[in-house]
Amino acid sequence: MDKADRILRDMKYARIIEIIAEKQNISLEDAMSMLYSSPLFEIIDDGTADLICRSDIYLADEIISDNKSCS
Repeated sequence: MDKADRILRDMKYARIIEIIAEKQNISLEDAMSMLYSSPLFEIIDDGTADLICRSDIYLADEIISDNKSCS
């Protein structure tokens, strides 16, 4: 992955973290932990099924849903 792609992915993750924090009424740090500990993160990051192309809101909702089912 080149530097530009990495920057774009990191920007997307930042937006997803902000959405998770807002929807869950949690800190950005907790939202970041939720994203990076989610099994979906690895799938999104490695390009499986082009999940990176999904909207930020969709991915945030999926991560929230996944977190609830693991709790």
